[in-house]
Amino acid sequence: MKVMFLDESGDHSLEKDKIDKSYPMFVLCGCVFDLDDYIASTEPVVNNFKTKYFKTTKVILRSYDIRKQKKEFSFLVDYKTRLVFMDDLTNLVSSLKFTIIAAAINKVKLISRYSKPENPYHLCFRFILERASMFLGRSKENILFRAESRETHNDRKLAEIYEHFRSKGNNFISPEEAQRKLVDLSFNQKTQNIAGHQIADLVAYPIGRWVLDSKKENKPFEVIKKKFHSKNGQFINYGLKIFP
Repeated sequence: MKVMFLDESGDHSLEKDKIDKSYPMFVLCGCVFDLDDYIASTEPVVNNFKTKYFKTTKVILRSYDIRKQKKEFSFLVDYKTRLVFMDDLTNLVSSLKFTIIAAAINKVKLISRYSKPENPYHLCFRFILERASMFLGRSKENILFRAESRETHNDRKLAEIYEHFRSKGNNFISPEEAQRKLVDLSFNQKTQNIAGHQIADLVAYPIGRWVLDSKKENKPFEVIKKKFHSKNGQFINYGLKIFP
């Protein structure tokens, strides 16, 4: 059994005056773990990291707070401390066993190409459902989806997309295949402090930065790109869908 934890970077708003020009991205990142390994290994390793730096496991690792040195991460304003912490965090992510299946949308490009573009979150989720099915291939395994809850109406819409995909499939995935492989979708609150969601959150932002400018130095991406689902060494369109 596999489990995919989903988290996003950026927001799904397509209002021109609300799009951040420095980061006009929406990224939905799915991190796929073997369920047994996640319980036995991933959660304890993440908790050990938290205990090392915070003397508690209650801290939530959040990319934005770390980058901005907010809340519990205010101690990172010290440059030397930040370097050590970031190296440890990079090593943590590198050591964990998971596969990335993500989708990224440049919202400026989306609204310039389509007169009535769909919600970026919904688009990305469809891309990920398709690629998750392909990722499992001919194996007998199936996968659970764990999305971070937003608001009730957003969760409800995501559940509708999930059930529609399972019942109808698409041009590449039959309904029978979708129903066999995709077995559950549930929603978790950020306050539940779930390690899988925090890993997905940490991974999503470097992906967005790389899609926005692949030539700019991006050390975190150099680590995580090895974890994308790929075929013949190619992760674009397998582990990472870029749209449009």
